[in-house]
Amino acid sequence: MKVPLGFHLSAVHCGIKKKKLDLGLITSKTPLAAIGFFTTNANPSYSVVFSKKNINKKIKAVLVNSGNANCFSGPRGLKDTDNIIGKLAKALKTKKANILFASTGIIGKSLPSKKITDSFYSLISKKSTIADFARSICTTDAFTKISYGKAKSSKGKVNILGFSKGAGMIAPNMATMLAFILTDARLPKATFKKIAKEAIEESFNSVTVDGCMSTNDTVFMLSSGKLPLVSKKDLGVFASSLKKVCLNLAKMIVKDGEGATKLIEINIKGAKNSNEAKRAGLSIANSNLFKTAIYGANPNWGRIVAALGSTGIKANENISIKANNLRSKEIKIDVNLKRGKASWCVYTSDLTPKYIKINAQYS
Repeated sequence: MKVPLGFHLSAVHCGIKKKKLDLGLITSKTPLAAIGFFTTNANPSYSVVFSKKNINKKIKAVLVNSGNANCFSGPRGLKDTDNIIGKLAKALKTKKANILFASTGIIGKSLPSKKITDSFYSLISKKSTIADFARSICTTDAFTKISYGKAKSSKGKVNILGFSKGAGMIAPNMATMLAFILTDARLPKATFKKIAKEAIEESFNSVTVDGCMSTNDTVFMLSSGKLPLVSKKDLGVFASSLKKVCLNLAKMIVKDGEGATKLIEINIKGAKNSNEAKRAGLSIANSNLFKTAIYGANPNWGRIVAALGSTGIKANENISIKANNLRSKEIKIDVNLKRGKASWCVYTSDLTPKYIKINAQYS
């Protein structure tokens, strides 16, 4: 596992969290091609608002903080964000428009801008490990989430390195999560965007832990363009590898769901179309009755039928529902709607008393 060509990672403790790494930076000497996906929440963080303006520019750096959502903290919030990025741009000798920003943590608290800006010298000059950067973006995560993939090109092996964070407030689109996917592949921007969107739909937009949408969801896919992908075969291998990296990260988020004890894979088959299949899967996955039944290893499939009906999908009397041992740590449930030929896979976790305890005390 290695950092793709053209990228530099660093991470420091700036004081947002007690003693833990809480500020990360991704930089490149040359401009990066960037693809961004953001929360659809109507009350987005200031970091999301800022990054949306810059996502189509040539990017030189990505700043990420954990422990503070940088959201809904009053009139100063957007000004503090602009000030932070302005000082980072000056330190990096670039423009504010060439920087992206991502934040995660508690909503409603002002971002400690001075603590962040005072840390820029050490943040910029430091070279950190992959593991340290992964730690710097975590909040309630029980473990870091890193995934690595390769793809062949005419100029050598292309690297794909992904990071994500997330454990609670997880629901598409996307989930309370941040993800950063770095690659040294060079491909047309339109092709990169198409491949990235497909990967997102099958991974981060197909997971749910509690059905709660965050204000900060962000996925950045960044390419340094050091290794060109020339043939259709190269592009196909790259797309497949990118999907695997994203799905690995998404499944880690579900495994780390707050209080979760089981990873649940819901395979919907026999739907009229893929949209119906995905809708059916998410309806089941977001049902608290279904999730608690799986926690108790109780095969009460009436809860699946009820969840389908709540989203307008009429189940045939001969619907097929199969599952492996519900006491397993990883559970696969196949639901054949027998309405068509389309399918989709959704991932979720069980709902346990620990989830309530964690979120009752989160402040």
